[in-house]
Amino acid sequence: MSDQRLDRHRARERVQRVLYMATGFGGMIFGGLLAGKISHQMMEVQPLFGWSAFAVGILIPASFTILAWTLPLRVLNMIAAGTVSAFVLLQLLWLPAMTVTELAKHDAPWMWGVNATHAVMVAILTRKNTAFLYAAIQGPIVGLVGFAATGNELRLSLLDGVGAIVFCTILIGASLALIQASEQQDLVAARTRAQASIEAIKRTREREQARINAIVHDDIISVLLVASRDQPSRRLAEQAESALASIATLSVDSDEVQDYERAEAIAALRTAVTDTAPNVDFWHSSSGETPIPARVIEALTEATAEAVRNSVIHAGTEGEYVHRVVTVNITDGAIRATIQDSGRGFNMRTVNDRRLGIRVSIYERMRLLPGGSANVESRPGRGTTVTLGWVKPR
Repeated sequence: MSDQRLDRHRARERVQRVLYMATGFGGMIFGGLLAGKISHQMMEVQPLFGWSAFAVGILIPASFTILAWTLPLRVLNMIAAGTVSAFVLLQLLWLPAMTVTELAKHDAPWMWGVNATHAVMVAILTRKNTAFLYAAIQGPIVGLVGFAATGNELRLSLLDGVGAIVFCTILIGASLALIQASEQQDLVAARTRAQASIEAIKRTREREQARINAIVHDDIISVLLVASRDQPSRRLAEQAESALASIATLSVDSDEVQDYERAEAIAALRTAVTDTAPNVDFWHSSSGETPIPARVIEALTEATAEAVRNSVIHAGTEGEYVHRVVTVNITDGAIRATIQDSGRGFNMRTVNDRRLGIRVSIYERMRLLPGGSANVESRPGRGTTVTLGWVKPR
C-alpha cells in the first residue's frame, strides 16, 4: 500500500526535522567532547547557572534526536526558540555567574563550543537571511565575554569571536540552502499535483462530452432525420423512445456506467476539498486497481465538500486557527473519507434534525448511495470528525 501526504510543505517539514535531529546529534557529540571542561567549569560558576547552561546547551538539543520525529513541528519550533533565547541570555550572564576571577587554565567558557548547534536552530526557525544576525552577535559575545572571563590577550579572544562568526555563518548558510531547496521541491510538487487534478477533470469532462455527442449523433439526429421524411418509418416511435431513454441516462444512469480510475477519484476528492477551503491537509492511500463508480465519487465529493464547508463556517471564529485534515483510503470495493477539524465542536443532541447541511448533504446523500454510510462525531471543545464510507454491495 502506498501512502502519501499531499501537503504544501511536506519536503520542507521533512528537512526541518532532519536538521533538528542533526542538532540533537551535535548536542550529544559536543557534550561528550566537552565533558571534562564542563565538569571542571561547573565548579567555577554558580550551581543554578551551571545546570541551566548544561540543560540549554547540551541536554535539550540532544533530546531532539528523538523529539524531531515524535513532536509536532510547531512544538519543536517553540522549544527551539526558547532554547536559543535562553542560550544567548546565559552567554551574556556568564560573567556575573562566575565564582572565580578568571577561569582555570585560561580556558574559554565551554558554552562557546556549542553555539553552532543553536545556529542551526535559528536557521530552521527563521528560514531567512535574518538568521545570520545570530552569527553576527556571537562575535562580540565570544570575543568580549571570553576576554573578561579568561584573562587572555584581547587579540586572541577577538580571533575566537571571528571564528565563531565564520563557523555559525557556514552552518546557517548550509541549513538555509537545504530548507530553500526543499521549499522549491514543494512548489514543484504542488504544481504537479495541480496539473494532475486539472488533467483528471479534463478527462472526465471530455468523456462526458463524448457520451453526450454520441447520444446526439446516434439517437437524436437519427430520429429527426427519420421524422423529416415525407413518409416516416413505422419504427419512428420506437426510435424516439430509445432516444428519450438515452437522454435520461445523462442524469440517471451515467453514474452506473462511468467509472473513475484511482488517480481520477483522488484528484476529484482533492479538488472538492481545495475548492471549498484551500488550507486543508489532504492525505490519501490506495491499494488495488479496481475502478470506482462515478456515482460513488459524486456522492463522496459533494458530502466531503459540505463537511469541509460546515467546518469553515462553524468550527471557529474569523481569524481563529483551526486545523483541518481530510484522509481518503481506497481499497478494492471500498472507499473511506474522514474529515477532521480541531475546532469548537458541538453537542450532537442539540443539532436540529432539519439542518440540511448535515441531514441532506451528508447523511441522506450517503444513505441513498447503495453501500454508502456517514457518521458525525463531535464534542464541545474537542473538534468534529465526519466519516464517509462506501462498500461495494454484494
